[in-house]
Parts: sequence; structure tokens; C-alpha cells
Amino acid sequence: MFLIKNKNSIIRKLLIPMVIVVLAQVVLFVSVVLLSGIVGILKNNSFNLLNQKIQSRGSYIQNEMIQHWSNVSESESLINANILHKLHSNGITVKDLDSNTQFTKELLEDVSSDLIFMLRKNYVTGAFLILDNNSEEKVGLYFRDLDPNSNPSDKSDLLMERGPASIAQNLGIPLDTWWNNRFIFNQNKNSSPEEFFSKPINAAVDNKGLSYKDLGYWSKPFSLSDKDIQIVTYSVPLLDENGKPYGVLGIAISLNYLNSLLSYDEIDSNGRGVYLVGVDDNKNMNFEKITTTGPLAGKILGEEKNIQFNKKEIYDSIYEIKEPDSKNIAYASTKYINLYNTNTPFEKYTWAIIGIIEKDNLLYYSERFERLLSVSLIISTLGGIIVIVIVGERVTKPIRNLAQDVRESNPSKPIELGKISISEIDELSSAIMTLSSNVADSASKMSQIIKLFNMPIGAFEYKIGHEVVLCTDTFFDVIGIEKSKRFDSYVDKRYFSKIIKKITEEKESFQEETYRIKGANKETKWIKLKILEEESRTLGVVSDITQEILEKQKIEYERDYDILTNMLNRRAFHNTVKEILESEDLKVGAFIMWDLDNLKYVNDTYGHDYGDEYIRKASEILKEFEKYGGVVGRRSGDEFYTFLYGYEDKYEIRKIVKSIHSGIENSVLKLPNNRELKVRISTGIAWYPHDAITFKDLAKYSDFAMYKIKKTVKGNISEFNKEEYTEDSFLFSSQEDLNKLLDEKLIKYAFQPIIDARTGKIFAYEALMRSQLESLKNPLHIIKLATADSRLYEIEKITFFKALESFVRNKEEFKDAKLFINSLPNYVLSYEDRKRFEELYGEHLDRLVIELLENERSNGDNISIKRKVIEKWNAKLAIDDFGSGYNNEAVLLAITPDYVKIDMEIVRGIDKDLNRQQISKNLISYAKQRKIKVVAEGVETREELTKLIEFGVDYLQGYYFSKPEFTPPEISKDSVMDILEINKEFNTK
Repeated sequence: MFLIKNKNSIIRKLLIPMVIVVLAQVVLFVSVVLLSGIVGILKNNSFNLLNQKIQSRGSYIQNEMIQHWSNVSESESLINANILHKLHSNGITVKDLDSNTQFTKELLEDVSSDLIFMLRKNYVTGAFLILDNNSEEKVGLYFRDLDPNSNPSDKSDLLMERGPASIAQNLGIPLDTWWNNRFIFNQNKNSSPEEFFSKPINAAVDNKGLSYKDLGYWSKPFSLSDKDIQIVTYSVPLLDENGKPYGVLGIAISLNYLNSLLSYDEIDSNGRGVYLVGVDDNKNMNFEKITTTGPLAGKILGEEKNIQFNKKEIYDSIYEIKEPDSKNIAYASTKYINLYNTNTPFEKYTWAIIGIIEKDNLLYYSERFERLLSVSLIISTLGGIIVIVIVGERVTKPIRNLAQDVRESNPSKPIELGKISISEIDELSSAIMTLSSNVADSASKMSQIIKLFNMPIGAFEYKIGHEVVLCTDTFFDVIGIEKSKRFDSYVDKRYFSKIIKKITEEKESFQEETYRIKGANKETKWIKLKILEEESRTLGVVSDITQEILEKQKIEYERDYDILTNMLNRRAFHNTVKEILESEDLKVGAFIMWDLDNLKYVNDTYGHDYGDEYIRKASEILKEFEKYGGVVGRRSGDEFYTFLYGYEDKYEIRKIVKSIHSGIENSVLKLPNNRELKVRISTGIAWYPHDAITFKDLAKYSDFAMYKIKKTVKGNISEFNKEEYTEDSFLFSSQEDLNKLLDEKLIKYAFQPIIDARTGKIFAYEALMRSQLESLKNPLHIIKLATADSRLYEIEKITFFKALESFVRNKEEFKDAKLFINSLPNYVLSYEDRKRFEELYGEHLDRLVIELLENERSNGDNISIKRKVIEKWNAKLAIDDFGSGYNNEAVLLAITPDYVKIDMEIVRGIDKDLNRQQISKNLISYAKQRKIKVVAEGVETREELTKLIEFGVDYLQGYYFSKPEFTPPEISKDSVMDILEINKEFNTK
């Protein structure tokens, strides 16, 4: 210790320069870190990345709200003109609607289709129309679609929330659980549930001269009723010719749907981000909550309705929030949405999309980097000093020459000292060399720390006038080249200049200080190069942002393209074609719908991987339309769109379509076991402008044409035919209803009595089909749909089993009456179904009368089989609707039934029409000769009844006696007396 205390001691003389060397190294690296701004860059990168995500998401939501959701111009023009025309034509005002219920229903029904079109077109969850009839209970319509991105061909995904029930029935739209026929508002005019109606109305009154667009209002969240879902709305006033408001038109977005567009995972991959949509009325950073997403929303924002930000920016558009129940701090990146024009009534209501993440999560890596850097430098410094002291304490001999060698050594390189054969000094030399190595190791701490974090960041320093540049090891890793072997941490200045020149050759325009380079494996990389020039030196930092750029490109691509086929997705195709249709001269165009045949077979038989390959095969050939200037997109699983335009006539387009269609039909899918399957596709074409000029109509008509060919000759091309569409459009729109009807067996059977024409007693009941679907009530439509879809056998099977099920359930009411069951001539229950039917109802089969319908020409073989089954059951056979369709004299001769039913068209008015009388007389005379009983259907008047009894019919059926009911009805005593009295009159004569 004496040596240390003596100021002239060797150890002091050794210690001071070595400490200076260590401190110099520390100062050098601290300067590199601080002046290069690495820590600041790490923090700024975190802030910039957060801002980029929120700005991108905010721009997307702003675009949806302004360009899509609130774009009601077309619908407002149509609906406003329609309403005003109807009101003026009938001399009625909106205030009269309460007293004229029928007119109100007609008015609302007229505009319902336009309102549904607006709902579909704008991809929103609700659309509404409210008329200001000067009452608390407003008349109007409100339709809801909980999944705007799914648009089936019918209206099965819609619900009616407000409006007359009859309109919902006509449109085939079910009523929601909380449906009401009117909008009911509270007395309190400040209550939020009615602001979406009152604010646009009041704004129109207070701001005459403004257009309806400048009077539109985005509401804060509310529910139509206590138990309904939360929504926000955009509503505009409906103005008459004098600019006076008489109602509002608008759209609704459910908070659930809005939340689905705000994925908090994109803020932080570990799910610790929060999205907030808020309204800042005075731009004082006090936001009223609209909605939030993320599991940490409650912790960071609390339960208060209003959230106050620190008004001072932490970084560009980033503000500080203090969590309510802790001392934690969170950062909020704010993107304001400009929903309103300046100088309009609601311009002060400023909406914002805000992404929030806690400070500790956002700045985790930069703060950890600072801590580890500080600890490493302290340990390195203390370690070096301790080593010097230990070595110095052991020095006992004069070491001036050794100290001189040390002073003359290059501090940036390990010291090399020769032995002088003095053990103490040799030990000192060894200790000094060890210390020098430690000091050199300290010089590489920055690279080691960066590598420890696995951060794609490198740094360099160039001192003016030097021939070398100091670089971290990670600098070369980031730019993807091998480090020069001639230097340790230093690179020749000329060599380094070539590196920088190579890096900066391809600068990206979309982001500052960003360059595209080729990596070590020739892969494309993106790096950010930041250089700080000072008087004596130049500092620089380079970082690898390849992953960030690729993720951004992926997000932009997935927004518009289908991942499986690399085609435009449905939304992008719709937007692209709509823009084309709005241009001036398209000449002749074709809107083409494609539907892959046999995809379900491939999926079910070989799996979805082969199904995907089947889809890709077709899509690759469909992309050839792009060579001809066409637009191609994928509509759904096995359906594709094409729009080809700019041609002089249809002939040119037909040639191209046939060529592409043939290419698809000639392509082959390779299957396991060396099997092959040809790709088959059905095609429907609608012509622009011959068939339609709007996207909606062209899509609908091409879909109809494709549907027709799909149901007839699969794999062919069909062009839209207006007459077929007018006649059979219900076949297209009701297909899903038929599937639901048959799959869920939503059919019941009502019973209408058949009366003995002599005694007035009930002889039998006919089982009549009654659909339980409001959208598909007509039995004839059901038969026609089933015929088109090859599902008539299911109708036959359901009829037999459900009719007998109802018969057994009402056995006491039937007493000893027979049961007439309608049967399709060319369909016979299969052996398995007959066996099961006989097991269930064998004891009742002798009471059945099988009544053959006239929907199609009878097949002799099927009738023969059916006749044998009827004989086996000891049942009877009847012909329905004699005198119409296929059931005529030829059928009567071929079948020889037990009963024949005169068609109601012959019975109707038989007391006045001689031709109907003659047909009936001939049939009754023929039947009596062959012991066939005659049943007259559709009897509605006493005069018809009298004439039929006069001619000698055996049985009577019709509304004169009873309408069909689900419980077998009795007939009135008056009806029985009429029959007996008429018979008595003729017997007396």
C-alpha cells in the first residue's frame, strides 16, 4: 500500500496512464453511442412503427366511412325523388301518413328495394329511412345485415328492425327479435337514441341553403332498444323542393363490425395493444369513447366515458396517457378522421382512430439496451482499473522502460511486450498484455450488446483526416457483406466509400433514408441509413427494415387479392369494374359468371388440397382474359367474375370467351393412383349495354344465365335471356328457400273435407301441402323449384310420411273417413322407404286414396308400379284436376282409376256456362258406366252445388263447405241441409 500512497511510486506512474487509456476507451464508445443517436433511433423507430400502423389503419377506416359507408348520394337521389313524386301525385304530405296507413305501407314498400340496394352497395350493417310525421312514433324502415361482407343471392341474411311486417313478408325478410313497426323516440330531445334523427333535421332547419351532404351527421353509439346491439349511424336529411326537411335517410354500423376492423394484434404481436375510436368535440385532447378493442382496454383507459390525453406531444401525433388505477404510462398514436367539411353544422365533432400501448411494452428493447450498455461500461471500467491496481501492487522492480513501451503502444490494439528475464517484470508484462486485451475487448462491447439483442442495427465512425473507419461487427451483417480480413474493427476508407456508394444506388421514394440492396444470398433487402456529420467526424447508423417493408406490402396485397388464386377478390373486382362502368365509352362488353362443376365431388373424394388445385387450374386459364384487356376476380369458393369490354360487337367477345372456356375444359387435374379429372365449368354472360349498364344488374343477370345452364346442361355457355328471367326469376331467387324447406321438412298438411253428394256426410279428407316458410308459400312454385333442382322424390316422400303422421295424430277427428294424398305420377317410394312406411302406418293403408297430380306426363312403367303398390295396400287410386294439363281423356283410358276429380276451373261457374256443363255431363256419364266415382272440386256457391247434384256427381269438395284446416274440420249443419234439400227437389221431380 506504500507504493500507492507515494506519489512518485511506480504503481502510481503505471496506474494513471492505464486508467486514462481505459477511460479514453469508455469515453470513445459512450461518444459513439450518444452522438450516433442509437438509443434515440431505437425509440424513434418504435414510435414511427406505431404511427405507421395507426395511420394506415386510420386511413383505411376513414376511407370506409367516407368513400363507402356514408356514400349515399345515389340512393338519396332515387329515394327522395320517389317519395316526393308519390306524395305529390296523391296530394298527401308527410304529416298525413299517420292517418293513411295503407298509403304509408305502399310508400315504404316502393322505396324498400332502393334501401336494401344501399345496404348492399355500401357494405354496412344497417340502412334506415325515417319520415317526420310530427309524432313521437315515426314511420319508416330499418333493414339490418350483421355480415356485410357476405352477400348471398337472396335476402336470407337480412333482418327487418323497423317497418310494417307486410313489407318484410313481401320481401321474404324475417323480423328481428326486437322488431317494431315504428321508430319510438323519447320525450327528452337530448337523448342519444334520437340524435341520429333530430340532429340532421334541426341542422337543415337552421342552415337553409346547404345541401343534404353538408348536413349529414355521424352519431355516437346507441341502441334502438334496451336489448338491441350498439350501433353508430350516418344520417342525412331528406329535403323537399323548398329545402325543407321531411325525414332522414342513413346507414348503421354495428360496434361489433367496427371492432372487427380494429385488430389490436397489429399494434403489438403479443396482444397488448388497444384500439380506441373517440370523438374530440373541442380538439382539446379530451376524447369521448365510441368503442375500444383489446383485452387491456379496461386497464389502460378505465371505465370513464371520456379519456383525457396529455396535450403535449411525446412524438409526432403521439400523446401520453396515465392509467387510472396505477402509475403506469401509455402512449397513444392519434389519427384524426375528417368526416365533415368546414363551415358545416357538425365540423366540431372530430373523430379519431387511436392506437394505444403501454410505455414499457413499446420501449422495452430501447430501455433494456440502455441499461445493459451502462452496466457493461461500468463493469468494463471497474474491471480494468482493478486489474491495473492488482498488477501494480505486484510490481516491485523499476519498470520505466516497460511503462515507456506501454505509453508508446497503440491503445486501439492489444499491447505486445517482450520478456526481459525478470520474473516480476515479466509477470507485469503479462498482466499489462492481459489488461490490453481486456481494453480491446471493451472496444467491441457495442457489437456484442447489439448481437445479444439480435437487433438488425450497425454503426460506424469516421474521423476527418484518418485513413480508416471504425465499424461495429453488426454493420457488415446488416448490409449483407463479409467483413474485410485486413482489419479488426477498422475498414479502409476507400473500401468503406465503395460500400456506402453501393448501398445508396437504389433509393426508395416511398420512405425517407431507405434503400434497396442485394444481400449475401442475392435476396432483396431494405435498409435505413442515417448519417450525422460533424466538424471533426461523421457518425452513421444502418438498420435492416426488410421485415417491416414486406409486412406492409403483404397487408396491401391481401387487401385486394385472393390468396389462393392471386386474382382480385370480390371487393376489389367490384370497385374496379364499377370505376370502368362510370367511364364514358366502353363500346360492347360482357359480364361473365363462371361456376366450377364437380368441386364438391373433388373435395369430398380427394380432400380440399386437390379441391384448391382444381380451383387454381381454372383460375390460371381465366387470367388469360387480362391479355385481352379484361378484369378477372374470384367471387367465392367455386365462382369467378370476368368483365371484358371495349369491343365493337359481341362476335369478337364470344370468340375469346369460347377460347378460354375450351382451355379450361381441356385442362386436367392429376389425382392419386395416376387418375385424371377434366376441369368442368358452367358460364353465364350478360351483355353491356344491351342487358344492363350497372354492376348490380350485370352481376345478377349473368348469375341467372349461369344458373340456368347449371340446372340444364352443365359445362356449357349461356347468355342472358330477358323473357326467361321474367318467367323464372323466382327459381333463381328461391333456391336457398327450397333447400331449407326440404332439408328441414318445413311442411305441414291441412285437411279439406270431401262430402257425399247424397247424404251430406263427410266421406274423406284431402291432405293439402302448406309450407312453413313465409318466402315460399305457393305449392305450385315449390313443385316447379323441385323439378328444376331434381328434388321431386323428396316432395313425394315428405308428402306420404308427413300426411300420415298428421292423420294418426288426428285419428279421432277422422273417424272412419278416407284420406286423399296427392302423389307425383312418375315417382314411387323406394323399396326401403315403402318398407319403413308400411311398418309405421300399415294398419291405415286401406283408408288411403292416392291422387295423381297433373304436373307432368305420366310414365307407364311408374304408373304400373304405383298401381301394384296401391293394390298391395288395398288402397284406391284417383286422378286429380281432370280437364286440365296432362290429366285428360287419354289418362282416364290408360289408368282406369277408382275416383276422378273434376278440375275447379270446370266447376267454377258451371251453373252459367253450357260448355262446362257438357264436359261434366260427359265425364259423369262415362264414369258411371265404368263404376268410377266423380268428385267435384272447388265448389263455392249454392248454384254450383245445385247443378253438380243435378248432374249426379258422387262427392263434393270446396270452400262452400270448409276451407282446409290443420285439424280435420266438420261441416256446418246448414251445408248438410242444403245438400239434402237439393236432392229432395230432384227426387220429387
